[in-house]
Amino acid sequence: MTAPITPNEAWTHGTNLMRAVRLHPQEVRAWLYAEVARLCKDIDANKTLSTDEQLQFTCRAILDDFPALKMEEVRAAFDMIRTGKFGKLYERLKTAEILDALRRYEGEVRTEILERREPVDLTASLARLKLSEHIDNINTEPHAFSGEGVGTRLRNKIG
Repeated sequence: MTAPITPNEAWTHGTNLMRAVRLHPQEVRAWLYAEVARLCKDIDANKTLSTDEQLQFTCRAILDDFPALKMEEVRAAFDMIRTGKFGKLYERLKTAEILDALRRYEGEVRTEILERREPVDLTASLARLKLSEHIDNINTEPHAFSGEGVGTRLRNKIG
């Protein structure tokens, strides 16, 4: 049994899932396969993933749908599923339920972690992007239709 990890620790010290797959594809896919299989075994639902093809499909779906998750976040989310933090499963744990739980993890848990991080200085960001230089060039007056598109007008203005 692995030591539990908090979502905050997973975010702070975690390894991006897609980066890990690029560097060690077989090992990471095997790890994910084992994690999904262990989750299904631990939940012991009547309707669950039961074939290798179903497990492989679920792992591919996780990699496709959640490329920004960290490996440790997957483990933390699976621990939260085990403890019922995403609601009752009603004796069913298939691909859809696993993906739904990961979506809830991203939308609820991960969002809260990101919101607690230091706020972005919007003024500094706009200054770095030199937005004020572009504001003077924007015509906010209604433009009469001249048969030209935005691209043509921009090209003619810039040269």
